Amino acid sequence: MIKRIFSVLSLGAGVLLSAQVGYWPNDTKGKNQSVYALTNVTLYQDHKTKVENAVVVFSKGKILSSGKVSVPKNAVVLDGKGAFVYPSFIDPYASVGVEKSPRLQYSPGNMYVPSEATSAAYNDAVKADVRAVSHFTNQSKDYEAYLKQGFGAAVSFNEDGIVRGSAVLIALGEGPARERVLKEDAALMLSFNKGSSRQAYPSSLVGSIALLRQLYLDAKWYESPGQKEIKSTNLEAFNRFKKLPTIIETSEKWDILRADAIGDEAGTQFVFLGSGNEYQRAQEIKSTGGTVILPLEYPKAYKMEDALDGEALDVADLKHWELAPYNAKYLSDAKVPFALTMSKLKDKNTFLEKVRDLHRKGISKELVLESLTAVPSQMLGVDQLGHLRSGALANFLVVSGDMFEKESVLHENWVLGERNIIEPRVETDVRGTYTLNIAGNSYELQVKGKASKPEAEIKKQDKKGKVKLLSSDYKMAMELTLPSDSLQNYRLMLPLSEHRNHQGQALNKQGVSVPFSLVRTAEFTAAAMESKESKKEQVGAIWYPFSAFGSESRPELKDYLIRGATVWTNTSKGISSTLDVRVAGSKIVAVGENLSAQGAELVDGTGMHLTSGIIDEHTHIGLSRGVNEAGSNNSAEVRMADAINPDDVNFYRQLAGGVTAAQQLHGSANPVGGQSSMVKFKWGETAEGMKFPGAKGYIKFALGENVKQSNWGGNPNRFPQSRPGVEQAFDFWFTRAKEYELEKKTNKNFRKDLRLEAMQEILDAQRFITCHSYVQSEINMLMDVADRFDFTVHTFTHILEGYKVADKMKAHGANASTFSDWWAYKEEVREAIPYNAALLLQAGVNTAINSDDAEMARRLNQEAGKTVKYGGVPMEEAWKMVTLNPAKMLQIDHKVGSIAPGKDADLVLWTDNPLSVYAKVEKTWVEGTLYFDAKEQEAKDKKVRDEKNRLIQKMLFSSDQKKGETQAITPKTAVLYHCDTLEGESHAGHSH
Repeated sequence: MIKRIFSVLSLGAGVLLSAQVGYWPNDTKGKNQSVYALTNVTLYQDHKTKVENAVVVFSKGKILSSGKVSVPKNAVVLDGKGAFVYPSFIDPYASVGVEKSPRLQYSPGNMYVPSEATSAAYNDAVKADVRAVSHFTNQSKDYEAYLKQGFGAAVSFNEDGIVRGSAVLIALGEGPARERVLKEDAALMLSFNKGSSRQAYPSSLVGSIALLRQLYLDAKWYESPGQKEIKSTNLEAFNRFKKLPTIIETSEKWDILRADAIGDEAGTQFVFLGSGNEYQRAQEIKSTGGTVILPLEYPKAYKMEDALDGEALDVADLKHWELAPYNAKYLSDAKVPFALTMSKLKDKNTFLEKVRDLHRKGISKELVLESLTAVPSQMLGVDQLGHLRSGALANFLVVSGDMFEKESVLHENWVLGERNIIEPRVETDVRGTYTLNIAGNSYELQVKGKASKPEAEIKKQDKKGKVKLLSSDYKMAMELTLPSDSLQNYRLMLPLSEHRNHQGQALNKQGVSVPFSLVRTAEFTAAAMESKESKKEQVGAIWYPFSAFGSESRPELKDYLIRGATVWTNTSKGISSTLDVRVAGSKIVAVGENLSAQGAELVDGTGMHLTSGIIDEHTHIGLSRGVNEAGSNNSAEVRMADAINPDDVNFYRQLAGGVTAAQQLHGSANPVGGQSSMVKFKWGETAEGMKFPGAKGYIKFALGENVKQSNWGGNPNRFPQSRPGVEQAFDFWFTRAKEYELEKKTNKNFRKDLRLEAMQEILDAQRFITCHSYVQSEINMLMDVADRFDFTVHTFTHILEGYKVADKMKAHGANASTFSDWWAYKEEVREAIPYNAALLLQAGVNTAINSDDAEMARRLNQEAGKTVKYGGVPMEEAWKMVTLNPAKMLQIDHKVGSIAPGKDADLVLWTDNPLSVYAKVEKTWVEGTLYFDAKEQEAKDKKVRDEKNRLIQKMLFSSDQKKGETQAITPKTAVLYHCDTLEGESHAGHSH
C-alpha cells in the first residue's frame, strides 16, 4: 500500500481551474502555505535538460524554481541524498474513475431507429454530450497501480460508443473528485466500436466510418447561420468538443490510416490509440502526421510441449510475438511521435519494467521520457505538466538512480505537492563486489538486486556456492555454502554500514567460530550489471504484407519481352502463337512478331499461354470486419474502400490463380448496399496503393431472400420483410434522392446527406449498380423501377434466372455476371441451369463469370471453361467471360482485359490452355511487376517454413515458457466473407 504524507496539501482543481467554492471540506486539514526545497538531486527539468546537484523549490502544489537555484530562507529542506528527480508521467488514455459500459455485439432484431425518438435524436452510438467530468468519482482502485508506476496525471473518459464525449484530465491520488480535476474537457474521444448501443446501425467497420464521416458534415451544417430545422444536444456538444484534441481508438494498424482519412476530410488531425502492430506500417503511419498512443501489452508465447505444437500457428502470429515489443522502436526510427499508456496492460505492475525495456531495445532515454511527459502534455495542450520549471505543477518522481536502470527504485511520487511514498529509501546500500576470506580461501561475493532487497552470489573461479541474505534493522546476516566445500555451511553477521572492510567471526554448522574478513573491491553499478546480463536480441525482418509470402521489400519493376507463348489477345489479333509481347514499366508497349528484347528481361513462353489477367467482378476478399452494413435497409453511404485489408493472403492465392483485379462488393443484407471498391492485386502495397486508379463508382443492390431476412433467424423487424416491400424501399429512396437534388438547387443551407448523395449519383449516371439477383420477377421489378426513375441497372450479379429474361436485360442495357454451375444452395436458385451464361451471351448480353468466393476465385479459369461444355461457347469468348467482359462491365476495358499496346501490363503466363483443368499459373504480372512466380514459390515456401521453425524454437526456450506465462494455441478458422455474412455470425456456411 502506498503511504501518503499530507504535509503538503493537494490543491487539485485550484491549480488549473478556478478555486473551488460553495462547500466546506470534510476534514481538519488547513491550507499549507509552506515552501519546500528538495536539495542534492539530479534533476530532469524536462526530457532533455539534466541538472546535477540541483534544487527543486515548490509550494502549494506548484514549482517555484528548480535547477541551480538557492534555497529560500523560509523553506523546509528535504535532502534528496543524490536521488534522481523526474516529472511525473501523464497517461493520455487511462480511463480511470469513470464507470465503463459493456460492449455489445450486433444481433438481428436490434432497434433500427435511435432510442430517443425526437427530432434531436442522433445515432445511439454517438454520445457526444457525455462529459466524463460529470461521471468522475475518484473512487477507482487503479490509482495505486498508476502511482506506483510513476503517473501523476491521467485522462479519464466514458469508454462507450463511437463518439464518447469529452475526457477529463485528473491528478491521480485520493481526495474529493472536484479537487483532482485539472482540465474538465481535455479531449474528444472517438472509436470504431459502437459499445453499449442497441441500435442496429452501424453493424460493421464501414458503417462506423460512414457514421463518423456523416457526423462531421452534420456538425458543420448544424452550426451554419441558416440552420433552424432541429435542435440537437449531441451536435451542439460535438461542435464544442471537436475543437479539443481528438483521440480515436484503433484496433489494428490499418485503422490508423482509415481514421486519418476521416480526419483529413473533416480538417482535423487525430491522435491515435495504437493496437501494438503499428511497426508493420511505420512509414505509412508517419505520413499521417499524427501522434500514436502506444499500449505496452505484448502477446504471450504460445504454450508448447514440443516443436510440433507450433505447426498450427500462423507465421504472422509468431512474427508478431517476436516483434511486438519493438513496436515503439520501429516507430521512433520512423520519426513517428508517440506517447505511452498503461491502457490495455493486463499486469499494470509491469509498466516501468516495460518502459526500461524500450531503452534496452534501442530507444534513447530522452525519447522514452518525452513520450511519458512532454508528448502527452503537448497533445492535451497543458503547459503545466511534463516539466519541472517554474510554474509547473509539483508532480515529480524521486528515484534512487537513473530511472532506466533495472535496479533503480521509485521511492516517491509527488502529485500536486502531495507526497506518495512508493518504496521507502534504504539508508545503507550494501550492494557491491567483495572479497571474502574464510577458512583459508578467498571468494568473490557479489551483492546486487534492489537496495531494499539485495541478492547475493558467491563463487570461486567457475564454481558457485549458495548465499542467503538475512537482514535486520542494524545488522545483515548471511548464510552461505562455499563453492569449495558444499558440505559446510557458515553463518556470519556484520553491521549494516557502507564501510569497505569488515572483520568478524562466522559460525559453521557445528557451532565452531571461524574468522573472516570481507573487503569491498568495487561499487555496485546497475548499468554495468545490466550490460553484462542483457544480450542484444536478434529478430526477424518485417514482411510486407505482414503475412505468409510477404517480402522485406517491394518487388522490382523491370522491362520484359515475353516470347514463344500462345497469346490470347482478346483483340482482333485473336489467339496467336507468333506474337511477342513487350512490357516497359507498367504498360504493354508492343504486341507483334520478332520484337527486340534489347534492354528487357527475356521470358521464354515456349509451350505456354499468355493472357490478360483475370478480373473478378464479384469478390468479398480483402475486407475487414464485415461486408454487410445491415443496420439499415439502405447503406449507400458506406464505402468498401474504407475497409480494404491488404494483408489478406487470399490476394496472393488468387494471384497464383491468375486473378489481377476485382470489385470488392458490399454484401446483400439490404436492398441498397454500400459502394464498391475496385482493386489491383498489388501484393504488399497499402490499401491506397491497391485501389484501381480512375475507376468509376459502383454500388451494390440486392433482391430476394437475404434482403427480406428470410434466413436471419430470431425475430427480424427491419423493413422490408417481403418482396413487394423491397420494391417500395427502392421507390422510397429514389424519390428521396430526387427531392434531395431539388433541395440542393433551392436551399443554400441544405444538409449534405452521404446516403442521398450516392443515390443521386445513380440517377446522374455517376455511380453504377451491381445487383444481387436470382428470381426473374424481381429482376423485372428492378428494371421497371429503373425505367420509372430513368436510370439503368448496370449489372445483375448471380442472375441465375437470367436466361429467362435475357431479352429484357439486353433491351434494358444490363450486363450479367453469373456463376457457371452453382445452384441448389437455397430455394430461390432451384431453377438455375448451367447453360445460363451461354444463353445470356447468345442473347447479346455482355456476360461474365464471377466467384463470390475466395476459393472459387483461384480457379475462375476453369469456371470459364465450363461454359464451353455447357452451351458450346467458343474458347476465345469463354475466356473473355473472366477478362474482357468483366472489364467492360466495370468500365475499365480501356486499361485492362486484353493484350494491346497502351494497356496495363496485367498478364498471366499459363502452363497450358487457360481453360483447361490442367493449366497452372507460371507467372502473374500486375502493371508490369511480377507478383507471382511459380519458380520462386518453392523458395518462398521454404522461407516461411524456416521462419516458423526459427520462431518456434525461440518460443520453446522463451522466458514466457519458463515462467508458464503462456497463451493456449487456438487454431484459426479463416473468415471467408460471402454476400450474406453478417459481422459476428459464424462463417461456416453461406448462401450467397
